[in-house]
Amino acid sequence: MFGLRMNWKRTMLIAVLGLVLVAASDPLPDGDDFGAAFRLTSPVSLVSVLADPDAFKENPVLIRARISDVCQRKGCWTILREGEQTVRVRFKDYGFFLPKNISGREALVEGVVTIRTLSEREARHYEEEAKDGQPKSIQGPQDEVGFLATGVRVLPASAES
Repeated sequence: MFGLRMNWKRTMLIAVLGLVLVAASDPLPDGDDFGAAFRLTSPVSLVSVLADPDAFKENPVLIRARISDVCQRKGCWTILREGEQTVRVRFKDYGFFLPKNISGREALVEGVVTIRTLSEREARHYEEEAKDGQPKSIQGPQDEVGFLATGVRVLPASAES
């Protein structure tokens, strides 16, 4: 009986150490986290996601891209940019916000792609909240490929490439 108990304790110790080592080997760069912890560790380019957004509607994906704008009222959305490609990121259940002064920083964002039509009113609302928004330029409903994030990690300037 004593030998069985020792094997159980040793097995538990090995399991706990294994979990610590897996957590310590997170390949993602450090940064300031908002929302839920990441489950994914391999980022996909924003360009790849936007090339086939339907492929990313069902399952979470991790994107690494530059922040080009943040809602200037609350920080309740952000725009990610890679080259000429952009996507508006909203936060699941309005559950967290980003600092308003992080435009230009790189971020890792985990969530799912959304494809929807914004009413003219909603699209103008987003333009009003943008840093250099031009709400009067919005005419009619707007089709948008967006992103619903569960978590965001804003990278420090030293981690940016």
